[in-house]
Amino acid sequence: MADRRETTTGGYSFRFFSPEQVDEILRDGARRGREGSHAAIERILKHEPELQRSQLWQRIRRLKDPKRQSHHVRSTWSPEDERILRDGYQVGWQGKRKAVDQLLKRHPDWRPHVIWQRARKSGLIQRTSKRGQERVRLAWTQEDNRMLLDLAGYKSVRVIAKMLHRSEAGIRYHLTTLGKSSRVHVEGFARSALASELHISTGAIQRLIVEGLLEVRDPRITRESLDCLRQSGPLQAIQSNKVSPAANAAQEPRSEMAFSAAGNSNNRSSVECSVTPPAKPSRGKRVWAEVAASLGIPIKSVEILIARGALRFYDPTITEISLRHFCRRYGSFIEQDRLSRETREWLTSSMDWVPTSGEPASRRLVPLRKHARIVRRCEKCGRSIRGNAFFRHSQICVCR
Repeated sequence: MADRRETTTGGYSFRFFSPEQVDEILRDGARRGREGSHAAIERILKHEPELQRSQLWQRIRRLKDPKRQSHHVRSTWSPEDERILRDGYQVGWQGKRKAVDQLLKRHPDWRPHVIWQRARKSGLIQRTSKRGQERVRLAWTQEDNRMLLDLAGYKSVRVIAKMLHRSEAGIRYHLTTLGKSSRVHVEGFARSALASELHISTGAIQRLIVEGLLEVRDPRITRESLDCLRQSGPLQAIQSNKVSPAANAAQEPRSEMAFSAAGNSNNRSSVECSVTPPAKPSRGKRVWAEVAASLGIPIKSVEILIARGALRFYDPTITEISLRHFCRRYGSFIEQDRLSRETREWLTSSMDWVPTSGEPASRRLVPLRKHARIVRRCEKCGRSIRGNAFFRHSQICVCR
């Protein structure tokens, strides 16, 4: 049996079969699938026990694909081949491609990786080591931890890995050990998170958005909420003027703003105060005017529906710049006594919070916020509730 160099396999001398007979037996067995190949190999090994099984399998693969070139073909490089390779790699990328193409034409049995390996062994390819690669296995220092914590949440893991010369997997693992997440925080604040930090109800946050004191990233109304509204009864009642929009607004005058004063996120109450709207209409006002025109209702009705949650935004995340403007102009609406130390420092340093701004309007909230200073405990569930929300909770509490 001839091998890839057309010589007797491993110098083996056949005793019972000739190399041509062995090839014929293996070829017939390969036609009958894997079981036929096993049977052909067992038949040969029965009479040629010194022959290795792996050699027969290799010969079967060779017989199935005669054009297949072995990965171990030895290439002989002539001085002319060396010159073509060297001249091509000195020119640049285009020269490298031309040199490879020319060598493949001269030697049809070669493969591109043979040429690339020759160029690497000849020193024509200069491997550039990654910058700071030696730091991958070094221990984390205090300075590394400080930089990592400063960048976490604002830069992606790939960017942090390049800046600290670490692997992406190492960055994620070390953030986990520090109790931090590798997720990048998008600019803006969620309504629920902002309400919890400022001790303002989500309903009051929604009213602030409607009045233009806070802006969201995308104030457009979703198509799903519009379809649900068209199929509901309140829209037909508003369009037919059978029900006044202000009557269903829970007594919300146009010149008044509903806010909430509460000590915790579980119980808050609504209060009202007049606020001077911004001189320039917000981007949301212009978008909602188009929605009102398409529905055939006043824009005030659309704002009431948005405040109730009947109409939803594409992206309700509150922008950072609008929160900063609110803290500058209406900072007195945020009760300083209810805030934690970290929240006060964050508002003062990052949001330019002015606690005394907008005091004339916030004075009207003082009588309405008195009830929020009283904390009562439910006898059924043992829950501590602040303000008048205790009486509403006592009516629906089912704990015993």
